[in-house]
Amino acid sequence: MISTNDFGNLFTKMQQKYGKKLHRSDQLKPAFCGMRAALFPALIANLALGTVAQAEIKAPQPDFEEYLVAPVHVHLLVTPGELNLSTTLKAGDIERIFSKVNRIWGHAAIHLPVTQLITEPAANPVLYRQNHRSRNLKWLLGIRPEKTIAKECFHLYYIKRFAANGVYIGGDGMFVKDLARLRGVENGVDEPIPRVTSHEIGHAFTLRHRQDITNLMASGTSGWTLNAKEIHQARTAGGKLKWIRTAPAILKEADALYEKGDKKAAAALYQLIASIPLNCPETSRATRRATE
Repeated sequence: MISTNDFGNLFTKMQQKYGKKLHRSDQLKPAFCGMRAALFPALIANLALGTVAQAEIKAPQPDFEEYLVAPVHVHLLVTPGELNLSTTLKAGDIERIFSKVNRIWGHAAIHLPVTQLITEPAANPVLYRQNHRSRNLKWLLGIRPEKTIAKECFHLYYIKRFAANGVYIGGDGMFVKDLARLRGVENGVDEPIPRVTSHEIGHAFTLRHRQDITNLMASGTSGWTLNAKEIHQARTAGGKLKWIRTAPAILKEADALYEKGDKKAAAALYQLIASIPLNCPETSRATRRATE
């Protein structure tokens, strides 16, 4: 348990980081002491990672021409009457989470745009009640609503709680819990969910667990780095999936549609590459045309 003194110190750090001035009266309000919404996720992330110094994920260095693009459908499972099967994450949280996911995977020149964000109840909630303490997590596949399982993309499901931080059961079955907790390492990711999400995606690219605590594929730490061998392995695995395309190929098709006047179809393709974490002419053009 964190002490009252440590809690207060973390609260003060969040005030300084986010430029918010809080008063004692704010701390006495309901909903976990009434911390303002802008501060609360960041404070909880610090608590979940302990007090080890975290750092911003370094900006990726690859060129636009190197990028592979792997679409992701994100499922927010919100199940009436089942708190443990109901994530509290919202669209804004997913945007923040995947901005960090894509900074991590950008070092392998792999981009993961969220092409669908689906809020839906879990199927077969009884499976949770029967299996929630089991370390064999394959039962989670049974809570996926079948009608929203599409092909040619990865599927990530967020729920409140289960017996691990996250699990990869297949490209159409990756699960991450809201209450993930990690052991902080120096210069690690500053909140658990983006790191756990990135870790499970690593399994989708055939990567296995490692012992190096600063590595993305280490179990239970905030480390996010990938070595050259892992980058090569992940890109090789991604290249074998026909639905994972190169960024230049997507841009070429989008430009052709745009020039023909089919701006709606072009915009859907531009959106796949607009959020690649690079400041370059290609992403600038995609960003501009995606909203026309």
